[in-house]
Amino acid sequence: MLINHNTVRPAELKAVYESLVSDRTVQNIITDFVHKKEDNIRDCINFLHSVDIIERGRDDRVVSPLNRDIFPNVTFEARLLYHLRQQRYPKEHLTRIQNVALETDARSVTLDVLLPQIKDVLDQYDFAWNKTKLRMWRSLSTQLGLVSETETRGVVLSPCRRLLYDLLELYEQREDTTDLYSALTWIEENFFNVFETTTGSPRVHPAISDVLQNMESDDVLELRGMSDAKSEVTFPESVHTQRPRSVSVYELAPMPESPAYQYPLTHFDQVITQ
Repeated sequence: MLINHNTVRPAELKAVYESLVSDRTVQNIITDFVHKKEDNIRDCINFLHSVDIIERGRDDRVVSPLNRDIFPNVTFEARLLYHLRQQRYPKEHLTRIQNVALETDARSVTLDVLLPQIKDVLDQYDFAWNKTKLRMWRSLSTQLGLVSETETRGVVLSPCRRLLYDLLELYEQREDTTDLYSALTWIEENFFNVFETTTGSPRVHPAISDVLQNMESDDVLELRGMSDAKSEVTFPESVHTQRPRSVSVYELAPMPESPAYQYPLTHFDQVITQ
């Protein structure tokens, strides 16, 4: 089970994946990480293979990159979230944790609150949910920029700004449209949940709309409603607006060179290459 890969760190997953410019032997990859435990690197390789990012030869000695033609220019963080999202039962359990966490309108959740919800909703697997498994999800998701962790609020369910920027930009490049409902629907289908509800006028989850409106305050993202729009989404009340607002289209400005628009792994990248 993916949830049992407790030693896997996204920084090492990313480094292993980016080292695969062509076919390589497992032993050759291990030598790149002379300061790491060999078992940890093998676990990273096994994890990447389990989610269809790499493939292994028949004798398991040689590994190759897999599915790089899918979103070829996407960041590793978004690529891994995509592959987690595409898994089928029983390997889809990692992406389903975030789904459950977003079932209420809460912007954050503690593991103490989340655990009984997970046990109730995700009870179809042949393992028992516990805090150790949720800590694995939290660590993985935090380093990929899907959530963040605080001492006072537990897990904040908002993705980092860079992740949303990259996905909105990728959607616009692929589809040649800036229809926000279509873009967010595409993100939910391929990467992670963004809606609180999709019935009636689709309502963006507060944890997601907060980030989009923060980007708007940064003058990085423009959000507009249009009277003749065929589709629109509703943003709930927030510190930015005292009432719900309807949005139809978006426009991205150039991404600033700011720590707020970096992935959490940027720091780990610097550490791992020193």
